[in-house]
Amino acid sequence: AAAMEEAATGRLIFLNHLDSFCGRSIGEYLSTCVVGATLESPEEEEGGDENGSDVEFPTASEEVYEIVGTLSKPESTNPLFAKETYAVSSRETLLSHLLECEIILYNITEDANQIEEATWAASALHKEINTFAKQKLFILISTIMTWGNTKSLDPENPEAPFSDQDFRRRRPHPSFMDYINAEKHIVKLGKTNKKKFSTCVVASGHPYGAEEDLFHYFFKMCWLGETPAIPVFGDGNNIIPTIHIRDLAIVLQNVADHRPDLQYVLAVDTSMHTLEELIKCISKNVGPGKIEKVPKEIAFLSKELTQKQLDMLFVDLRMEPLYLKENFNIKWVAEEGLIENIAQVVTEYKQTRGLLPLKVCVHGPPASGKSTIAKELCKHYKLHHVRTNDVISEKIADLEQIVAKELDKVEVEVEGEDVQEEESENIEAAKELLVAIKENMKKNKGRK
Repeated sequence: AAAMEEAATGRLIFLNHLDSFCGRSIGEYLSTCVVGATLESPEEEEGGDENGSDVEFPTASEEVYEIVGTLSKPESTNPLFAKETYAVSSRETLLSHLLECEIILYNITEDANQIEEATWAASALHKEINTFAKQKLFILISTIMTWGNTKSLDPENPEAPFSDQDFRRRRPHPSFMDYINAEKHIVKLGKTNKKKFSTCVVASGHPYGAEEDLFHYFFKMCWLGETPAIPVFGDGNNIIPTIHIRDLAIVLQNVADHRPDLQYVLAVDTSMHTLEELIKCISKNVGPGKIEKVPKEIAFLSKELTQKQLDMLFVDLRMEPLYLKENFNIKWVAEEGLIENIAQVVTEYKQTRGLLPLKVCVHGPPASGKSTIAKELCKHYKLHHVRTNDVISEKIADLEQIVAKELDKVEVEVEGEDVQEEESENIEAAKELLVAIKENMKKNKGRK
């Protein structure tokens, strides 16, 4: 294995903040990629791993991407995937590191302080353009929030989605002016001598997956189980462009390989889900299964959500990633979005956050104190002490309450046919489960 590593050549990619949510996932993925792998046609790649593994390890003769970069916190552990990390003391030193790399990736989506550094880096590299022996590619990872105030292009069809080709008409959310200025500056720098210095802006949908970022607030609330219903701020009808963090990394791999002529690429999945749909799905699969609509003003009282995160949750955009669909070779992880891939997303969240359960068996004869020990262990480790009888009694009470709703046939009007249909399905399911539980209790002579 060591000999193979020595034989393989590397192409350097610089990526800022390798220890951040995006930096970790993007850097780790790119470090496994063979240079030019996405230039092969999908047909050529079909003879791959029958087990469906999406990570292909390079052979000794193949050129690979090697990742170098900075950390957001000096005390962070150096990522295993990184060839080298830099503790940069001056801009001059940083520029010397950037000049060593063929591809420079700057992510400004997580830390607004990186906007100024990214624009400086692109300008500083541009000034050195005559010294480049081969083309350098500068990729800015930005956000779809620079489209936040873009008006519909077709008044007769306001639901028509925006595509990459519309990027010149984009209008930013007021809080994201610095981001769009950086985008424009970097696109402009890439026009003067494309053979020496090429630039591309990748406007990312809100990333999800792994340990989660924006949606962590809702996943955490669901996981802790302290809230009977998960809040949806506002009416929840706004459409949020999203992308799985691994898919964002794959888009960046394609940009690095293809060096596209178009300098602006939308990196979003095809889902077009509303805020309500997303929160309802997270609640159903991780939490209590219920949501509660609360006024937007309540959201601003939350200490766990920043103003920037709230702006991102309230964005309302329909977007279609036409360019990457037509020009890139993407093996999607979650093309249809979070909801269609929720089982995988929940598994990733648990694994990355270390939420997988540790199992302890307390064994002993009757009346030996097993229940007392279990209760004390739960108290010590701050766990829920779950008793079988209590759980079943509580579930029976919940089911009886749901079934009773049908008898009442409430005075409250149900909004929309979909909600009415969903509610009647829930009542039928509750009836069936209630009957099954009571039949089992009869068989067990009333024992739960």
